[in-house]
Amino acid sequence: MPAFVNQPKEPLIRLVQSALLLAFVLIAGCARKADDRHFALEQVDTNWSNGQLNVTVHQKLMLSSEAREALVHGVPLTLQLELLVRRTGSRTPVKKNTYNYEIRYLPLINHYQLTRPGALEIRTFPRLRHLLAELSTVEQSFSKGDLPEGSYELMARTRLDQKKMPPPMRLPMLFSAQWRHDSDWTMWPVGNANGS
Repeated sequence: MPAFVNQPKEPLIRLVQSALLLAFVLIAGCARKADDRHFALEQVDTNWSNGQLNVTVHQKLMLSSEAREALVHGVPLTLQLELLVRRTGSRTPVKKNTYNYEIRYLPLINHYQLTRPGALEIRTFPRLRHLLAELSTVEQSFSKGDLPEGSYELMARTRLDQKKMPPPMRLPMLFSAQWRHDSDWTMWPVGNANGS
């Protein structure tokens, strides 16, 4: 009889237990708590005017210590506001707009720079908190286009665009709770596309 047949299976059981424990710890570490979010949409006001949907977003923005450190070390951060318009009760978006706000740190003058979408002017702020306060209320509009009359709702969220980060930082961002900035998707009534 071969000698390996009578060997105890304890090392195999320990190995399986260790693998399960490691998997549990990794899954628990990746879980997002509701209060982990650094961005939150507090209110979204909408109205139709002259064939345009005007949207005013009131939001709370806080950057984690890791995001602040990356910013100070020359990594620009892009905050992205996503707006989806869909028919009331439908899950299919009929319009989607994305607005990117780029934040940079300027070490020579010790200021922070904000580039808004489509803006000809780039603004600078002496403190990061001033820049984030500027972004706490954002106004955007987009055209009605060929939307048929009817009742619509707006889905909105703000997030840190990880695709615009340098490639070496993207993988660590997936596993670090300090990089979880995305707000939840929120739904807001828009009313009828005919302007009422």
